[in-house]
Parts: sequence; C-alpha cells; structure tokens
Amino acid sequence: SERGVVWEEVIIMLPPRVGMVMLSATVPNFLEFADWVGRTKKRTVYTMATEHRPTPLQHFLFFNDKVFPLMNSRGEFQNAF
Repeated sequence: SERGVVWEEVIIMLPPRVGMVMLSATVPNFLEFADWVGRTKKRTVYTMATEHRPTPLQHFLFFNDKVFPLMNSRGEFQNAF
C-alpha cells in the first residue's frame, strides 16, 4: 500500500510537459484510476483493455530450493508434490 502513495505523489508532482504511458496487467480498477489521473492532471486519458495474454500466465511454487509447476498446460491447477 505504501507504493500506491508514492506513485500518487509522483503523478501529482509531474510537470505538465511530461506525458505518461501506463501499462499494467494487475490493476482491476483501471477506469477509476484513469479517471483520477485525468482529473489530477487535467488531461484526457485514454484506456484500452484486452483479455488476450501474449505470454501465458504460469504459476510455480518455489520450496526447498526446487521449483514446482502448479498448473498444467490447460491452465488447470495440479498437485505440486
């Protein structure tokens, strides 16, 4: 949560001449965030979303210096041990 405060301050303090391009796969409320940035910077913010994932999401468990895949090739969770 502390990182959010730091990023807010950075965005607020950026000079008007600085443009921003933001990419994230982990912001569920991106429309709300984009609205806040637009109001804060008094600029139009354009958003884009897609369900397409160019790189497959993979889950692993690192335990006792070993790596265990947690999902199979179909994206189904499997036993790691």
